[in-house]
Amino acid sequence: MAHHGRLATAVVAVVRGGPDLLETVENALAAIATADIVSPGASVLVKPNLHGGPGHTSPGMMSAVCRWAAGRGARRVLLGDGPYWGMTDCRPYFEAAGVYRACAESGAEPVFFHKHPYRLHHPGDPAVPPVLGVSRYLYEVDVVISVPVMKTHFHTGITIALKNLKGCLRPVDKRRLHERDLVPALAVVNELVQPLVSVTICDATTAYEGMGPAAADPVSLGLVIASRDPVATDVVCCQLMGLEPSRVPLIGASAARGVGTADPGRIEVRGEAIAAHARRFERPEEALARQFPGLTVLSDRACSVCSQNLVLALQELQAAGQSPGEVCVLIGASERTEADVLVGDCALRGRTTESGARGCPPPVGAIREALQRRTQVS
Repeated sequence: MAHHGRLATAVVAVVRGGPDLLETVENALAAIATADIVSPGASVLVKPNLHGGPGHTSPGMMSAVCRWAAGRGARRVLLGDGPYWGMTDCRPYFEAAGVYRACAESGAEPVFFHKHPYRLHHPGDPAVPPVLGVSRYLYEVDVVISVPVMKTHFHTGITIALKNLKGCLRPVDKRRLHERDLVPALAVVNELVQPLVSVTICDATTAYEGMGPAAADPVSLGLVIASRDPVATDVVCCQLMGLEPSRVPLIGASAARGVGTADPGRIEVRGEAIAAHARRFERPEEALARQFPGLTVLSDRACSVCSQNLVLALQELQAAGQSPGEVCVLIGASERTEADVLVGDCALRGRTTESGARGCPPPVGAIREALQRRTQVS
């Protein structure tokens, strides 16, 4: 249905996931009239969300999308991603994430973006580094299918369709993006990369709330969301997560660059009614406050790995019966100075403190020890 009677400019399918995810994928793509995007003999890249930790696209969904492409006659199907910038050997993570299993089930080939050349671009935009490298896999295939997972995120509010394309960048560029304002930088990345993507199929069979991307809690939602428009996809996902789309800066910034449609009144939703499945997802800051009362985290311009390691260190303290107590922690390249504990080389740059954990990223143990030193001093 088109909301408010205005002409819809984007179509999003919300489909209930059944025991046969291949059938679910077929139904979702048929609902948005994209079942013809793969022609016999085509080469296809399936790009899931494999960020390096838990809360990734499910093996079942990866397998289903690859099997769907193969069933349409694709001569070659590639399945892969460029996880967090510091990963040099993908094999342990790909095994744990079910990538190899999905490939075995579908006949797809696993690919690791970091070990393949990148096409260099010069966007000429101050929001991003002067040069951005985009994986050449995206240019060497006929069809690109983005398969993100629905999650909350510490720095961007959500990580779904728009955030998923960050994995296509060179490792050095992923790192440099966090030295800037991440939201406008990601909007530029989407303006550059999104035209290469044929369709987005969001895995919301199991979604994630709380301290995403890597320490979130699973939510059994049982849905698949599909669209050619990544902004509209994120808008609909926000509505399902109980988030106001207009309060997610990445959505507005990407729409302003022409990446897609952010106005809910111009989005036609087909399939399941949003109201039948919507629930309020816990926000990252709420989860942090609930689990660690008294803790304040300043995370401007911090990368996901620093955030993940900080959460893991906090969880280790908690498991040992210790509490960080009233403490302010700074991660990332913020200019703020009121923190008690500084985590990572970006936070420590040009500063001296005994309550710091060096590294890029800093080891979990080093962060835990820095928090313990602060607790002992207090």
